[in-house]
Amino acid sequence: MILCDGETFCVDPSWLTPAVPRPAASAVPLVEDLAEREKVMIENALRESGGLISGPTGAAAKLRLPRQTLESKIRKLRIDRHRLNPS
Repeated sequence: MILCDGETFCVDPSWLTPAVPRPAASAVPLVEDLAEREKVMIENALRESGGLISGPTGAAAKLRLPRQTLESKIRKLRIDRHRLNPS
């Protein structure tokens, strides 16, 4: 919808200049950034659960993931869950 105050519609030439694309905010590829964020979330959940993966207080429950999925992600991301166990 186009609205105009008068009977004649005028276009300012500056409205027609193409927008300059902004460079990407990060030099880190998206896949690497997502993997790093996922790793941090898993490590935090493992710390909070004392290194426990399964059970009602385990990291899998905190992340709302099946135990097998979390174990697979831990292997894929090379997380040392024993390092995160405070005891």
